[in-house]
Amino acid sequence: MNQKLVEKFFVNQTTPDETERVLDWFETPEGKGYLQKRLNIDYDLMDRNELREMVPELNSDKLYQSIQDEIGPKRKKVIIHKPDWVGHALKAAAAILVILITSVFFVMNYSGPEEQVAEREPIHFQTNNEENREITLSDGSVIRLNKNSEVIISKDFMQGTRQIELKGEAFFDVAHNPDQPFIIHANESDVEVLGTSFNVKSLPDQSNVQVAVVEGKVAFKNVNTTSQGETLSVTLSKGQYGYMDIQKRTILVDDLAVENYLAWKSGRFEFEDLTLQQVCTQLNRIYGTECSFADPAIQELLLTANFSNESLDKTLSVIALSLDLEFVKDAGNVVWQQPDLRMMDK
Repeated sequence: MNQKLVEKFFVNQTTPDETERVLDWFETPEGKGYLQKRLNIDYDLMDRNELREMVPELNSDKLYQSIQDEIGPKRKKVIIHKPDWVGHALKAAAAILVILITSVFFVMNYSGPEEQVAEREPIHFQTNNEENREITLSDGSVIRLNKNSEVIISKDFMQGTRQIELKGEAFFDVAHNPDQPFIIHANESDVEVLGTSFNVKSLPDQSNVQVAVVEGKVAFKNVNTTSQGETLSVTLSKGQYGYMDIQKRTILVDDLAVENYLAWKSGRFEFEDLTLQQVCTQLNRIYGTECSFADPAIQELLLTANFSNESLDKTLSVIALSLDLEFVKDAGNVVWQQPDLRMMDK
């Protein structure tokens, strides 16, 4: 089984045929083993004792029903005739769905005594270097975490504001609620919205924050004021991208190929009549690589291409083939140059 296809299943990106393939695989010994491994990983990544204690207490019948609801009526009829699915592997799969999709909703709506509500702690969700994760919050907002990322849901979420903290990268589809602004704290920046779809990238080892807006508008600002007491902020609209340099205290805004900043989620790069210099600027922001050119004329070459988002090396190879160029990659630097015709003749 293609592991990328399985990951697509867990973030609701598979087609009906692909879904059937994954579900059939889950019935095999290998698939059942994967489900157990995935459940163990998700459980270990949950950084909150209370949530860990609550998940095993969820009724197994409800867990079983949750996966049936996810699969749909057609698959439900098939499951009825395959009782072995009701075993440990099925309950593990259902538990995964609950953890990935509804655990935050369950905790945030827990109707305990008032003193317990007052003692709530922030809820942590994180991913390792092999997974993405989709989380549905109690307000209906959806967060899709990229690998090696973490979100912290504030303990007073939905109490006047909806505040979370992000470390890493995530795509947000925020439910509209004008009475409760949705605020993301990332590094030294705040991203505030009422309801929209956008991507935020804030890696712990980098001094920048990036925001790409798919729908609606967001307010993007530095939380620290300048020496003159001014606040650095911009409003980003649909199709715009904002790049905040924390050290230089600047925000750059552009609207070129914004969808490429979501390539980790969509799996595609799309360049349409962009200069190689513009392409390299995006690659720098996405992969953290710098470009230089053996001939200044090379950076003005126009690229139109649509291809799968793979590794940096594969991306560079596609660009080189499209523009009939060569590149030399050394650490974080890429040098673009014309082909050596003498070597080609030989």
